[in-house]
Amino acid sequence: MDESRLQSILDGIPLTPPWTVGEFARYLSGRLGKRIVLDPWRVHVPSVSRCGALWVTQQELVVKYDPSRSPRGQRQEIMHEVGHVLLEHRGDDQFEVTDSSLADGLDPLRVREIMHRSHFDSTAEREAEWLGTHLAGMSRGRPDDISGARHRAASVIELMWR
Repeated sequence: MDESRLQSILDGIPLTPPWTVGEFARYLSGRLGKRIVLDPWRVHVPSVSRCGALWVTQQELVVKYDPSRSPRGQRQEIMHEVGHVLLEHRGDDQFEVTDSSLADGLDPLRVREIMHRSHFDSTAEREAEWLGTHLAGMSRGRPDDISGARHRAASVIELMWR
């Protein structure tokens, strides 16, 4: 893992922390020329097995996250997935769509693009976790927060008390 590369990505973000996830999503949308959709999981799945997921299409980037986690945990999950995008991770060549009725009618290339990876103990995952943790630490509020002004004001007071 090249921490200097990861740090240069952080240094290239033209926002003043702390930002909200919404502010960051607007920045990323402009940078990528894609709509950013933050979409909480709505299916009933035990929270132990829910994790963030990323769908990348030509028009949009969809980040799924667990709404039952704390706001801090939600930011971490979202920013981890965003980390994959900023790091330009493309997924694993090993992922294959199985021949089953569940995949009937699906384009295997599109499914590969959506699923991204077949294992999670990889350099890509460690890099995304490092970057996502730093991005989440520079963020405040819930993922649906719009304005970061009050968070930035609070951070000034926070600094004064240190």
